[in-house]
Order: sequence, then C-alpha cells, then structure tokens
Amino acid sequence: MKYGESIPINSIRLDGGTQPRAAIDFDAVFDYMDAMTDGAIFPPVVVFYDGTDYWLADGFHRVKAVEKAGRDEIICEMRQGTREDAQWYSFAANKTNGLRRTNDDKHRAVKAALKHPKGAGQSDSQIARHVGVDHKTVAAWREKLEATREIPKSAKRAGGDGRMIDTSKIGNRRAAQSAPGTPTPSAKAAEPSGRSSASPQSLPDAADHLAIYWCQRVWSACSDIVECPVSATDLAAVVRRSNSNQLTDQLEKTRDFLTAVLSEASIH
Repeated sequence: MKYGESIPINSIRLDGGTQPRAAIDFDAVFDYMDAMTDGAIFPPVVVFYDGTDYWLADGFHRVKAVEKAGRDEIICEMRQGTREDAQWYSFAANKTNGLRRTNDDKHRAVKAALKHPKGAGQSDSQIARHVGVDHKTVAAWREKLEATREIPKSAKRAGGDGRMIDTSKIGNRRAAQSAPGTPTPSAKAAEPSGRSSASPQSLPDAADHLAIYWCQRVWSACSDIVECPVSATDLAAVVRRSNSNQLTDQLEKTRDFLTAVLSEASIH
C-alpha cells in the first residue's frame, strides 16, 4: 500500500461498481471544491491497482470536486487488489466518517455485499459489521433477495464466530412445529387465554416472515421521520406553500395506519 501518491484522474476507473452511494451529492461536491480552492487538505482517495487498472474504492465526491476545481491529478492511497477487492472495500466506505450516508446508501451497500462473492457464506452479523448497519437490516434484505432469487439460498452460512453452520433443516423444523395440532413453542408462550387461533402470534411461517420484514421497513421509515432535523412546524409550512395535496393525503393515511397499529397492539 502506498499512501499519498498522485496519479492522473483520467487513469482512475469509476465504472467498476464501487460507488457505494445511491447518488452523488453535488452540493457536497461544490462545497469540497470551494474548500480545496481555499487550500483545504482532504484525505487521499482509496484506489485498488490490479496491475492494469486503478479502481476507485472511496472518494467519488473528492474526485468530482478535484475535477470541478480544474485539476488533473489527485492524491491517492494505493492498494494492490482486484476490482472485486475495491468493491468489497467500498461497501464499508464512510460508515464512520466522510459525508453522512443516507438510508438508500446503506441499503445499496447491503444489497451489493449480499450479492458479492466475498459476502457469500458470511453471516448477517459479519456483513452488518463490514457495512456498518444493524444485522436485522441485512437479514431483511437477505430474505428479500433470496425470495426473488437474486442470491441463492445457501444451506450453510458462517455464524457470528466465523464457523460454518448448517441451516438446511431450519425450515423443516419450523414446518414440523407448525403442523396441525402442534403449535410452536413461541405460539404457546405468546398466546393469551381466550385468544383465537387466528391471532398474529400463530401466523404461518411465511406470513410471519413477511410481517416481520414489513415491520422492519415501517420501523426504518418511522426512525427516519423521528430523526428528521426539521421541525414539524417548518415542514407543515413547506407543505402549505407547495399546496401538496398528494403529500397531505399520504401523511393522513400514514397517521391512520399507525393509529390502527397502536390500537391493535394495545399500546397506550
């Protein structure tokens, strides 16, 4: 690895599937360009060299900013490796520093990591640690990609300690527990007296997994709303000014849906 080597921008490959973000933030690009013009020193971008091509693994916004500033070269941290090495590195880029990642950025990285050869056989926790997300997010995307056959459903997968575990009989065990007249232990424990057998606690496995997946999606969306840095008053003012009937209608539907969920769950 060489740190701080200057190479021509036009020799760096940007088309290797190593862009970890869903989109370039051009406001950030121009902010970086202004700072560079004023003399600010940025960290080197990370490039993997396979003996023929230089694959950019981290620093797309810095490269764009340098180009906008009219420069022909950029300082790089040079690593030996293939395009696949650069891709795998990129999935972890900016998880602790740099321009803050959006949820779309994180989801893009998770999906790419699950499809990547280096991600094959790794556990949800291992991929989550590499990408910098919650393991439940990885589990939800793994289930979705397996359902659409974008990734194979492997019979063996690495556990949290790195050892390989056999998962081929998990579904069979669940099916046996869910057979007629044989309620699952979780259903027995969760079902209160007097509740009908059609309660959410006794949903079939497939429906239960789907409910969990969408529950995670709702949780993620609610988290985004709660963490919104703009006040409700300011958002309402924007909605009024834009006269967005569609957004207002969607907000009302969201309110009604969450109210129904809270009511069904007996949360007060």
